[in-house]
Amino acid sequence: MSDEYEEVAVPVRVAAEEGGDLRERVRNIVLSAILDRKAEAGAIRDVMKSAVEGLGEGYGSHAQNAGNSLGTAVAGLDDALGKSLYALRSAVSESWDQGKRFADSDLRKAYDSVRNLEDDLVATLKSTGEKSQGVLKEEFGRLGEHLSRNGTDTGAQVREVMSLLSREIGDVANTASRDVRGDAREATGRLAAVTSGILHGLAEALDKKTS
Repeated sequence: MSDEYEEVAVPVRVAAEEGGDLRERVRNIVLSAILDRKAEAGAIRDVMKSAVEGLGEGYGSHAQNAGNSLGTAVAGLDDALGKSLYALRSAVSESWDQGKRFADSDLRKAYDSVRNLEDDLVATLKSTGEKSQGVLKEEFGRLGEHLSRNGTDTGAQVREVMSLLSREIGDVANTASRDVRGDAREATGRLAAVTSGILHGLAEALDKKTS
């Protein structure tokens, strides 16, 4: 099991073992993990999967008490994913408004990474449930079905991000200007950096609000 997995799954598992209202706690763990990974688009999916599996491990010792606690924990996860995607969307949108361009490779990597994120969240909940037993298996299955039918904040953000990324990728591909292509090459890796900066600001604002 990788160290990166442990860095996310272990604190989530401990939180689940302790129970209670986990929305804020799980949200903070997930946001911190994504920021530690410089808000790379691919890291969002990896952190999400590790967090869900950590919940499964944590609730395994007291499955009968999962119920509402699991729902609030996943709501916290959804909050964090939504904030991360909002930061990504803001980074792309601001660059568009300022007439700047990120590298095509960064844009396409982000597109591929977030395209099926909501489906992956639901699938991970269901697969984690299948590894569980009794009440916990039922709770994971019920929650997965609920989110599949009603959608998530993550799904809404994914759709907006995909629209912006498609427009940006198309603009870069259709631009013949040598200067713009040069700017794109120089900007390689900057999408994650700008996203990380925005997400850090959002996380700090949430901390102040909570305090």
